[in-house]
Amino acid sequence: MTDIEKAGLYVDQGKPSEAYKLLAKLKAPDAKANFLTAEALRMLGKFAEAITGYSAALSKARDPEFKTEILLGLAACQRTLGKGETAYKTALEAAGLAVDLDLDELLLGAKLEAALALRAMGRFDKALTALQEIFEVYRANKDYQGMGYLHWAVGGIYRLQGRFDLSLYEFKSAVALAKKQKDETALGYAYFGLAGVSRIAGNIADSEKYYRLADGIFKGGDDIFALAYVNCGLANALRQKGAYDEAYLRYLKADELYSSINDEPDLGFVKWGLGNILLKRGKIKEAYAMFAQAETLFGKYDEMRGRLLTQFSLASADYLLGNKRQAALRFDRAYQLARKEGLFTYLEMFT
Repeated sequence: MTDIEKAGLYVDQGKPSEAYKLLAKLKAPDAKANFLTAEALRMLGKFAEAITGYSAALSKARDPEFKTEILLGLAACQRTLGKGETAYKTALEAAGLAVDLDLDELLLGAKLEAALALRAMGRFDKALTALQEIFEVYRANKDYQGMGYLHWAVGGIYRLQGRFDLSLYEFKSAVALAKKQKDETALGYAYFGLAGVSRIAGNIADSEKYYRLADGIFKGGDDIFALAYVNCGLANALRQKGAYDEAYLRYLKADELYSSINDEPDLGFVKWGLGNILLKRGKIKEAYAMFAQAETLFGKYDEMRGRLLTQFSLASADYLLGNKRQAALRFDRAYQLARKEGLFTYLEMFT
């Protein structure tokens, strides 16, 4: 068995570190090696590096079916890093190839990536319609893993729409299916969803509980993105609880982890959280500087909620610094944009 074949087995077995170690030794990787490297990096949460690997594989691949698989992985990474429009175009390209090849499974995967890209772009109604259609296919096929993932995706949309009861139902359904499948990774991400909506809905005790359950799953593991996510999410819950010292340390850890994988959109939320703690402690200038860093990070991506949260926070800091006119203008612009986008960020400032 070749190293590439061994790496493929490691990827299939959910052992990305082992796969990456083998692949990193190759001096002249072919398209398959580049693809497997990208898959391993994606599983490790290193999405920016994975994009480089997928792009290299795509440039070398000749088989249309293989190209479709590469495009799906590429779209997933683009979406995760806040490049929703780019991910949508990539997913549509994959869908076109799948139609030409008459490959139903890959076409369904492309439709899913397109729907998730719409979700990332804030086009919630279209995303919900598409996700519900895909869910019916998964249910007909008794694909419980796919159904769980769809519950998670839909739960995130309902959270952003302020439909908390529906969001909690979807995430709890995702938890139940993950347990049914004994899928620890899916369970951890379902707990993330439950923790997030619980926090936004004001149930801080449940939020902290679910984040700590997720922390127990991912702690000491290879998924850097998940480790960063749980530190940032738990920091948010602790901040709302008033446990500022632990929250600050968790944010710093999340900052380190997100920075290590070049995840700038999520790093923006860390900077925003740090800024809020500084604001609560009366360090207004330092808070403003932190919010400004978040503004720069969010401005590069399709992360509308982050951009809006930051603008409202900057408005508060402006006001406290005596810049009343600037504060009012900034707040008004952010409010109008939130209304246009169908988001309730202006009502989430307590979060």
